[in-house]
Amino acid sequence: PTRNDGRPGGVTFIAPQGTDGDIASMATLIEQAGDRRLGATDWAFTPPDLPPHAPVEPSIEIAVCGAHMSGLPFNSQLTDRGAVFLREDTTAPDYKFFALTGGGPARPGLVRVAAGNGASIKLEIWSLPLSQFGSFMELVQAPLGIGTVMLADGAHVKGFVCEAIGADGGKDISELGSWRTFVGSA
Repeated sequence: PTRNDGRPGGVTFIAPQGTDGDIASMATLIEQAGDRRLGATDWAFTPPDLPPHAPVEPSIEIAVCGAHMSGLPFNSQLTDRGAVFLREDTTAPDYKFFALTGGGPARPGLVRVAAGNGASIKLEIWSLPLSQFGSFMELVQAPLGIGTVMLADGAHVKGFVCEAIGADGGKDISELGSWRTFVGSA
C-alpha cells in the first residue's frame, strides 16, 4: 500500500501456527486493492490471479510409534481421516518400549519412566484434522491410549502411550529404539 505522503508502505500479518493459508488469502485481498505501481516506477502492478483459499481446518499433531506409522497395518486409520505426515522425530530418553502380547497386528507400547531411565524412541508426527480426532480415538484399544509424549527437544505432542499394566508380559525392546527395527528383526 501507498502511504498518504506517497511513500511505499507495508503490512505484516502475524497469526497462529497452521493458518498460513488464511493469511495468504488476506494478503492477496490487500495486494489487489488500490492503484499499485512496481517499485519506484510508473509501471502498473498487476496482481496475480490467485484462486481463493479455503480456510485451513484446525488439526492436532499425533505422535505414532508403531502400527500407525507409514506403510504399516493401521496407517490407513490416519490417512483415511485426512491425516498428513509431518516429520520423523524421537522421544525424550524417558521411555520404555515394549512389544505387546495379544492378538491382531503386532503393536508396541510406549511407557514413560523416570527422567533418564529410558531410551529415545523413533516416531512419526502426523497432523490429524481435529474434526476426525473423535472417530480416530474410538479405534484405539486398551492398553493403548492417547496421552502427552515428550519429544527429544522438550516439546510435547499428543501421541500413543501405553498403560504400565499393559506392558506386563511384553518384550522390552527399548534398546532397539524403533518399531521398524523390531519388526525388521522379527
